[in-house]
Amino acid sequence: MNFPRLNAVMFPCVVAGCWTQWFDRDDPSGTGDWETLASLHISYPEQICAAPLQIQAQTTTGLPAIATGNTFASYDTTVGLICKNAEQKKGTRCHDFQVRFLCPPDFCCFTEWFDRDDPSGSGDWETLFALRAEYPGHVCNSPLQIQVQTTDGYSVAIYDNQTFFLFFRADVTTGFVCQNSAQPVGHCHDFKVRFVCPKDFCQQKGKCSNRAGL
Repeated sequence: MNFPRLNAVMFPCVVAGCWTQWFDRDDPSGTGDWETLASLHISYPEQICAAPLQIQAQTTTGLPAIATGNTFASYDTTVGLICKNAEQKKGTRCHDFQVRFLCPPDFCCFTEWFDRDDPSGSGDWETLFALRAEYPGHVCNSPLQIQVQTTDGYSVAIYDNQTFFLFFRADVTTGFVCQNSAQPVGHCHDFKVRFVCPKDFCQQKGKCSNRAGL
């Protein structure tokens, strides 16, 4: 079967660090939205490095924090994000924000590549649930990132419509799903996935590599 070639995409290399998942532990129903690093470390133990390199914030609907018009009491890698309702323009309040952090390379690593399914049925289902059942102990409990390639080595941008493939799901909660019925050409490529995991998981022998090319 001949597949259209996908655009090659360079993914962030682990030597530059890795982004955590998005965190949303508070909402603005009280005094504001307090996504502080101290509170997040308590709510999500071992999922955020002690000294993040960068912070990103957006609303829970995906609008960048700087585009909301909100004023922030704090927005940095030391304290985290604090938006106080009392400090907003009259008649407005804080949006509901989520934050993520860029951590140094020694905080994270890549798992091996996994390819448990092929698109001969309804599609290619590389879900975390199925991968954990088939490869017990090989994927961390809370992956920080997911990366996807075709089995012949072409990396793909999940939302790059130039690939002509529509993915039902690609995230660190579900994993990766490509459905044949959703594709303009009638079928998915055969994909493989890997995950970025925290350093405590990386230290388990044979589970991870700290190099992006493996």
